[in-house]
Amino acid sequence: MLYTIVGLGFIAIGFAIGWYGVRPLMVVPSVLRATVQAPSEVTESDSFVVCQGIANKSSETITAPFTGMRCLGFEFEVTERQAFGVGVPWFQVHLDDGVATHPFTLDDPAGGLIVVPSSKRFVLDTESTVFTVDATESLPERIQRFVDVRDGLEPVAGWVRAVPGLGARRYIERRIDPGEEYLIAGVTKRQQNEIVLTDNLVITDRSPRWFALARLRRATFPTVIALVLVVAGLGGIVL
Repeated sequence: MLYTIVGLGFIAIGFAIGWYGVRPLMVVPSVLRATVQAPSEVTESDSFVVCQGIANKSSETITAPFTGMRCLGFEFEVTERQAFGVGVPWFQVHLDDGVATHPFTLDDPAGGLIVVPSSKRFVLDTESTVFTVDATESLPERIQRFVDVRDGLEPVAGWVRAVPGLGARRYIERRIDPGEEYLIAGVTKRQQNEIVLTDNLVITDRSPRWFALARLRRATFPTVIALVLVVAGLGGIVL
């Protein structure tokens, strides 16, 4: 009976992790099937489109937290290298994350399209800028100012700093930079008599093919873990 209960628990956790890993892949077939359009060619509402153009500000820019660059939107994450299980292997534990964005335009020589990303579902598939700081090193000034005003980013614990290889933190930043080319996919809507791209969007600086490959790579680890847990759970039930 105990093996059955534990096995069912493993299976439930496996399915949860599997859904977490597979969910970002749901949009990939739609992106690969769609024909890439110029922003000025998008004229219909309530349709899934993939368009490519130059991002430009339509109102204002914001300051990215770690680089200090002015941008149209950013996503950040802070992780810390900690011990897993009995200490091997080391892995990056999530400490903090967040986003900020403003509406902007995606332009081509013939016109443009307003993009209004949702702050609740804002994910960037763009190149990351990563600052890695060892547990014994001082933080760069801008990152220190950021840490000072964020909750949940206390100094690295003493026992973590005492273990070689542990405590290093990664400060990861992804941005939408004005003047750069992006591929954006999503459903169009009509707002104030204009066609806009909004809500849950794919925003990437890659081609559709490379975007799909990048998401597949990110989904590999959680999917493998999910399969291991499900198989272990089934084994416990059989035993």
